[in-house]
Formats: sequence, structure tokens, C-alpha cells
Amino acid sequence: KTVSPPVPTAPRATAAAVPSVTTPVAPKISPEEAEWQKVVEAARREGKATIYTWGYIGDTGTQIKNAFKSRYGVDLDIVTGRGAEFTERLKTEKRIGNMIADLTQGASVHLLNMKNLDLLEVAPGLPALRNKGDFRVDPMLDKEGYILNENVQIIGPMVNTNLVKPGEEPKSLQEMLDPKWKGKLLAHSPLVSTGTYIAFIPLLNAKTITLDWLRDIGKQDLILTRGDQDTADKLSRGEYPVALVLADTMAGPYIKEGAPIKAIPMAEGITASTLVIAQTKNAPHPNAARLFLDWILSPEGQTVYHKSKSTASVRKDVPDFRPPAVRLPPTAKLVLETASDVSDETKKYVDKWLIELWKK
Repeated sequence: KTVSPPVPTAPRATAAAVPSVTTPVAPKISPEEAEWQKVVEAARREGKATIYTWGYIGDTGTQIKNAFKSRYGVDLDIVTGRGAEFTERLKTEKRIGNMIADLTQGASVHLLNMKNLDLLEVAPGLPALRNKGDFRVDPMLDKEGYILNENVQIIGPMVNTNLVKPGEEPKSLQEMLDPKWKGKLLAHSPLVSTGTYIAFIPLLNAKTITLDWLRDIGKQDLILTRGDQDTADKLSRGEYPVALVLADTMAGPYIKEGAPIKAIPMAEGITASTLVIAQTKNAPHPNAARLFLDWILSPEGQTVYHKSKSTASVRKDVPDFRPPAVRLPPTAKLVLETASDVSDETKKYVDKWLIELWKK
């Protein structure tokens, strides 16, 4: 009997051999993220925000505008000018019920005045502010959060290194009273600039200088200037050896162009001031305003802003773009300006004597 060989059969398919089709699962987002996404979408529908600003000038403003639009597709209309001028414009816009500005940026003294005039409002729920540990200074100038810090600037003495050699720089504000500096010190005129006010009132309130010192320094035949740019011009050209008051935000660009300017620490301390930003009350594009506030305080916005200006960010995770000549040593004593330093009450007190003491 012949036996036929077994006929081979195909292996039975197993579950493992059958390709599976899975439906992608959308990542879960938190309620806060979902709420913020609504703000982003509403901002895109609004299409733009308008800012009254002192600091977003020239190429800096262009870079900020382009980067923000590239990220979100929202335009930023930039109107440049001075803080006192913008205060009056916002008061007029509020009075006639036709707000144009969504945001305002500049010196803290002006924005605190705007807050007191009920021209600003809090922008809630900004993702950039969720972890305050990311910031070098408190991102909120005032405890309610109307006004946000976006830039740290050091305001104090600087020297022309061609006229003041290493080791010959004054080491304290008290040394500035030496007769050898008489007629050689540049300072902002308190009649036209808040620079002197911002530089010295925090030190006065911190009790590292006295009213007597301010009175005596006014007797040193100070060369009064119209502000930071005028001071930087005269110092860089070598017209005078020492600037009693100059912000690193203004000196930095001059140094990059080769100006022989250097910041010097003072035993009494140097004021660390901030430029600030806020949303206006009844802003016509409130969501776009909130979106810009969040972006300008984010690592991306802070990098664009400070790289363009060669300045220092309020964030720890953004590089310091200042030239080395304006960076004080780590041991330098800094006195951070506070809201009380630039309050209306303090300013009225200062106006009573500072202008009279220094007026020529």
C-alpha cells in the first residue's frame, strides 16, 4: 500500500501577525492651557494690538513686531514717545470714550501714575508668569499685577576710560564730593528727565545716601543734561570724565560702537531699575494685548527684545546681552527700585527740593 506524503499547509495566522490600526489619542491639556488657547484664538481674530512705548524704537521695534507676528499672525502697531505724553493721551482717550492704545510701556514712574489715574488693568492668567522662579526680579512691579517688569537696567555712575584711568575711578558717591570732580560731573536735569530721580531716590529711601549728600552734590557745578542720550553723547566724546547718572541700556549701544565708557560700582550701591509694561483699561484689542504681554515676558520675546538692545532680561533663562563694560562685578551692591520709590507721594516730596537744589 502506497502512502502519500502529507500536503503542507499554510501556517495559521495569529493575532500577533495581523497589523493593528490604532486611533491617535490627542494629548490632554490642562484647563489653564485650554483657557489660554481661547485667548490666542481670540487675539488672532482681533488681528492687532497697539502699544504706546518709549523703548521699542528703531530696529528693536521692528524686530519685536516681526517676531510677534511670525509667531501668532497678530500685528503690533508701535507708537513711540515719552511717558508723560502718553499719560495725557490715555487720559484724553478715556474721557472721550475712544481708546486707541492696548498696551503702554516705559518707566515705572509714568505707569504707576497711569495706574493711579485708573488707566490700566490687570491682564490675568499669563502662562509666562506661572513660575516666578524663572525671573531674576519679581515680574510684577505692584502687588496687584497691573504693571509688569520686562527689563532690568542699572542706573549709576560711568566713566570715560580715556580720561579716568583704572584705579583712579571714584569708589563711592561720597568721593564725588571731592573738589577735584567739581565741574566734571554729568547729571540729568531734574527739570526735564526722571533719570536723577530714579538713580538716587531708591538709595535715599534705603538710607545708603542722605539728603545732605544730594544737597552737597548739587554744589559741585554739575553739568546738567537733557537725559541719557545727551549724557552718553558728552561722555563718549570725552567732553567730561564722569557721568553721575547713566543707564546701561543707553550706554551699551555706544560701547558696541567703540565708545570708551565703563560702569563703576559705588560703595553706597547702584540702583537697579526696571522698564515696565501694562495693558490699558478698556483696550480695544484685549486678547491681543494679553497675548503680547505673555510673549514679551516669555524666553522667546525676552531674547528678541534684549538681544536687539544689548540689555539684560528679567528672566534667568535668557542670556545677558550687555557688553562687559557695563556689567558690574558680582560683588557690587544693587538696590532694587520699588513701587514706593516712584509713588506720587514720593515724587511730590522730591520735586519740592531736588529741582530747587539743582536748578541753575
